[in-house]
Amino acid sequence: MRRTNLMIVQGGGPTAVFNGSLAAIVAEAQGQPSVARILGARLGIQGLIHSDIADMTEMTAADLEVLRQTPGAALGSSRYCPTEDELRNLVETLRGNDVGYLLFLGGNGTMRGAEIVSGFCRSAGLDIQVVGVPKTVDNDIAATDRCPGYGSAARYLAASTRELGADVRSLPQPVTILETMGRSVGWLSAATVLARREEGDAPGLAPSLVYVPEVPFETESFLTALDEVVRRNGWAVVVVAEGIRNGDGSMVYEVTDAAQSDPLKRPMTGGVAQHLAGVVSKALGIRCRSEKPGLLARASMALVSKQDMADAALVGRVAVQALAAGESGVMVALLPLGEENGAGHRLVPLGEAGGIERCIPADWLCEGPIPVSREFCNYLRPLVGELDRHIAELPAADMRTGVDTR
Repeated sequence: MRRTNLMIVQGGGPTAVFNGSLAAIVAEAQGQPSVARILGARLGIQGLIHSDIADMTEMTAADLEVLRQTPGAALGSSRYCPTEDELRNLVETLRGNDVGYLLFLGGNGTMRGAEIVSGFCRSAGLDIQVVGVPKTVDNDIAATDRCPGYGSAARYLAASTRELGADVRSLPQPVTILETMGRSVGWLSAATVLARREEGDAPGLAPSLVYVPEVPFETESFLTALDEVVRRNGWAVVVVAEGIRNGDGSMVYEVTDAAQSDPLKRPMTGGVAQHLAGVVSKALGIRCRSEKPGLLARASMALVSKQDMADAALVGRVAVQALAAGESGVMVALLPLGEENGAGHRLVPLGEAGGIERCIPADWLCEGPIPVSREFCNYLRPLVGELDRHIAELPAADMRTGVDTR
C-alpha cells in the first residue's frame, strides 16, 4: 500500500466550527493506513508558498477535543491569490514534504484556489490528490445544501435579534438597525426572521424589517415602511446585510478608503447600518442607532449549532476517506437533511463549487417587510436548532404602542 503525507490548508474567513472540521480530519487521518504524517500549512496557502508547516500527526484525543471546541482557524487562514512563481514554490513545498494528499478547507475562493493548485501540480508533474472541504458563514457555496459555519452564525444572529427586540421595546429608543455580514448574499440577514415565534408574528418581536442583497434596496420605500412600523408599535428593529444594493446594482454604502480593501483588493463592506441610521434620523426626525456584531457572529461557541458541528465533522471525515479511496478534484457536498441516500453527502467536481456564489433561491424570496418565505424558514430551523432563550409575551398589546417618540 502506498503511504503518503497529508497536507491541510485552511482558507478564508474562520467560523465557529472551522476547527471542528480540522479536528475530524486529523482524527480520521490518524486511522488511515495510507496516511504517513499529517501536516498543516500555517496562514493558509501562504504556508505552502513559504514552506511554513506544522506537524499534527501526534495530536492526542484530548488535543483534538480542545481543537474542536475552539473557534477561528487554528492553522491560521488567509485570502491570497498566488503568482505563478509562488505556485512553483508551493509545488516544491509539497514535493519536499512528500505530500500525496492535499485538503483545502474554505469557501468559494478557496475551492477555486484548490482547482487551480490541482491543475498546476499536474502540469508540474506532481502526483497529488486534491479534495475540498466546504465552510463559510455566508452559506453561498454552490453544489452543497448548506455550508458548515452558517448554522452557528445564523443561530447567533437569530437569538441576538430576539433579545435586541426585547431591549429596544423597553426604553424610549425608537429604532435600532442591526447589520449582518453578507457581501453579496443575504443568508445571514434572512436568518434573523427565526427571532419571530411564527410567520407573521408582529408587533411583539423583532425583526420589524429585513433587507437582503438579493432584493434591490429603495431608500424611500424603506423610510415609508419604517415610519409605519414606528407609528404603529412605537419601536422597530431593522436588519440589513452589509452588502445590500440599490436598484442600479451599486452598494447602498461602501468604504472608499483604499487602505480598507481586503487582500484581494475588494472594497471593505460594512457600515451600512450606521449610514442608514443617519438617513433615518434626518428624514424621519427620530432617534436611530446601529449595531454591528460583525466577527462576533461567526466566532461564538456559546451559541454553536449542534447540526452545524456535526456537519463540520462529517465533511472533514469524508474528505479523508475520499482521498484514501483515490478521489481527486472534488469537494464534499452536503445533501438536504432527510434525503435518503444513507450518507448525507456526495462528491462534486471542484469546478461546480469554486467561484460560484449561491444566492437565496428566488422562490424563497417574497415581497414585504420580511423578504423570505415559509420554505426558507423550514430549511433553516433544523440547521439552527432550538432558540433556548424565550422572550415573554407583553400584556395584551405592546406597552409602548401609540407612544409618540418623535
